[in-house]
Amino acid sequence: MEAGEHNKSMRGRRGQAVVEFALVLPVLLLLVFGAMEFGRAYFDYHLLLTVARQGARTASLPARTEADVQNTVDGLLAQSGLSENCETTITVTDQAGQERTGGLTDAVEGDMVSVTLTCDFQVVVGSLLPGFSGTVPLRVSCAFRHE
Repeated sequence: MEAGEHNKSMRGRRGQAVVEFALVLPVLLLLVFGAMEFGRAYFDYHLLLTVARQGARTASLPARTEADVQNTVDGLLAQSGLSENCETTITVTDQAGQERTGGLTDAVEGDMVSVTLTCDFQVVVGSLLPGFSGTVPLRVSCAFRHE
């Protein structure tokens, strides 16, 4: 084999490696960015769960109002950076499972007080990869017995 033939063979292999890399790169990037987005969503989900738990704990205490719970939830959401596009729902159910229409003002000891948070998770990768944009709703709920 002459030296010239050897160089042509090596150039062809390098070109092949570049083509293979170009074919594999989009899949690799999709996996990496997908894992990052899943991690962000999972982190936000746990933050929301902590906020809902604290809100339900506040709601379970005697002489608390919906405004107290909303202030607790809003303050914690603002601290966590998730205050945008979040909706808080406070429900009180009696021991028979019927919802009390008066909310926390009608709650008695033993009732279940539930705080549900629904927030929109903004997908960041959507600006880089078409078809992956938009929001994903995250919904968490926590319930405590009223004291």
